[in-house]
Amino acid sequence: MLLHESSGLKRPVLSLVCFLVVLSACRVSAQIINPTEPIRLHTDYSRFRGDDNNMFVEVYYSFPQRSLTYKTENDGLKGAVEITMMIFQKDSVVFADQWLVPHILKDTTSMRAGMNLVGLTSIGLPEGEYTLKMVGRDRNTPSRKDSVTMRLPVKMIGQEKMVISDVELATNIKQQGNKSSPFFKNTLEIIPAPEGLYSEDQKCYFYAEAYNLLVGEERSDYYVKVVVLDAIGREVISRERLRKRAGESAVIVDNLLMDQFKTGTYSLLIGLLDSNKRVVSSAGKKFYVYNRKLGVDSTLFTSAQSGSLNEYAGIDEPDLDKEFDWARYEATDIEKTQFKALSGADAKRKFLADFWQRRGLGFKQEYLKRVAHANAHFNILGRQGYTTDRGRVYITYGPADDYDRHPNESEYRPYETWTFQNIQGGVIFVFVQRSSGGDFELVHSTHRNELRDDQWNRYIQTR
Repeated sequence: MLLHESSGLKRPVLSLVCFLVVLSACRVSAQIINPTEPIRLHTDYSRFRGDDNNMFVEVYYSFPQRSLTYKTENDGLKGAVEITMMIFQKDSVVFADQWLVPHILKDTTSMRAGMNLVGLTSIGLPEGEYTLKMVGRDRNTPSRKDSVTMRLPVKMIGQEKMVISDVELATNIKQQGNKSSPFFKNTLEIIPAPEGLYSEDQKCYFYAEAYNLLVGEERSDYYVKVVVLDAIGREVISRERLRKRAGESAVIVDNLLMDQFKTGTYSLLIGLLDSNKRVVSSAGKKFYVYNRKLGVDSTLFTSAQSGSLNEYAGIDEPDLDKEFDWARYEATDIEKTQFKALSGADAKRKFLADFWQRRGLGFKQEYLKRVAHANAHFNILGRQGYTTDRGRVYITYGPADDYDRHPNESEYRPYETWTFQNIQGGVIFVFVQRSSGGDFELVHSTHRNELRDDQWNRYIQTR
């Protein structure tokens, strides 16, 4: 029997999980340790069978350790995020809670690159259509916040056929886990991955539950099928495993090696198949891969100084063309014309070395780091992230101070609002997913050099 608490809210829990993310060093002052990246709240949830009246909903959240503002005190560095969680049904708030997630460091050497703070909370909910909103606010700099709003439909699980729960993504799943761990369930210690982002040297772990395995007369073996699709729906992986019906329910645990995936967006699908290999129930979840070896050219991560001709030794002409295409938002019209007129790798190597040299030491590394981020987070339908509207804005202006994301609301199309506090006295950019499954298009900005449409709300209306 699978164990869950199906009603009431469990206390929020927090843990540290290491990801390989390229981050810049902290800037230290006498009293304040300033953040080196925007505060970005990642949120996900999974629904599992509860009792006769409620489904058991786990909500996972994470944010980068280095996104917090720390204050120096006698016993170390202190930062905190204030988490607000609200659940709506239509226009009514059916649940609300707020808690403080403190984080204390001994000193700045504890701020290791790629460290995420990960937490979960859980609640029992009856069947219905809900909206979940999570807000994370930097306690020491209240103007810095991020919020996520998403649709949360809850449907009770019937007893007529085999059924699979939601898929929970994880960075690690330990067999016979520590019972005192906040992430312990069903003999496993499952560290959730709310952002669903993996690097090439990680494994994508996943967890799900199968129910109603002994319904009816069927007692023959069943199959668990795992399929991975890329951003345009092409099958990347497909495998099946035979399972015996040892009990009424079962846990499904597996993992995927990320070193075989290029940078991009993928869909993980898990299906329960009967003895004739007919799909009875399925569930899926998106995940993202940031593969520096396969998906991003090595020149993105060079530690050489900007403008070094030796840096381009051995780089082939197609890769030189690609790098200049990445630089499209920095290059002037004259530079674009000059590069287009060049012939041969030697001339292009010299041009690129001079191009970055003119922009000063460190500019290239920062610019291409933004390109790498755009390609890791904004790829869509086979289109590389740096060519998208969100990618262009991120590369041009850097990370925003505030992200307000609405990925799944019943009355609106998905949209995001990015706020930059230190540009022209404060500007916003609004991106809308105008077609289902399509890219987020820039529809409005208060930046004086960008598209402005004060009636942009019409783009998010679904009716």
